[in-house]
Amino acid sequence: MKNILKIVSIALVSVFTLSAATCFGQSGGGGRTLNSAEDLKKYFESQPANRSDNPIKVTINANDQTIKDIAEVIKYSDKYVSLNLSGNALTTIPNNAFRRSETLVGVTIPNSVTGIRGMAFEGCYSLDSITFEGANTIISGGFPEDFGDLLTKYLAGGRGKYKKIAGVHRSSVWTKQN
Repeated sequence: MKNILKIVSIALVSVFTLSAATCFGQSGGGGRTLNSAEDLKKYFESQPANRSDNPIKVTINANDQTIKDIAEVIKYSDKYVSLNLSGNALTTIPNNAFRRSETLVGVTIPNSVTGIRGMAFEGCYSLDSITFEGANTIISGGFPEDFGDLLTKYLAGGRGKYKKIAGVHRSSVWTKQN
């Protein structure tokens, strides 16, 4: 009887591990690759509290229909997150998408994104790292005055990683990283 219980326990652990690996596949940089807003929500629930200097790194499969659901999960989570949208069919980050997502500390915007609409990142006061994979992204109010000189730096420097180096909100100063 003990051997049967041991075999059943091992089988259950194996099934759980396989299910978790399928749902929350590993990505580079210690983050997770997820497939939906629901996966993101479940993953956040399984994570301990964190700080802005140690965000949860997530790559998520997003498209123009799912991006707002993903943003909602982040907005109402108490977990700090660095979000990688690379490799997606996403073409637009819509109006107000991440508005007031105070725990969003970093975002990678894929080459496929050709537009960031009005107030998409307004009120994201913890956001201090933004990577633009493309140089043709049209930003129509997506980074309001809250982001200081980011828009000017992006228009001058194009694709790359930008880091907030000083200031807060309207007086923030950004630099392009090498």
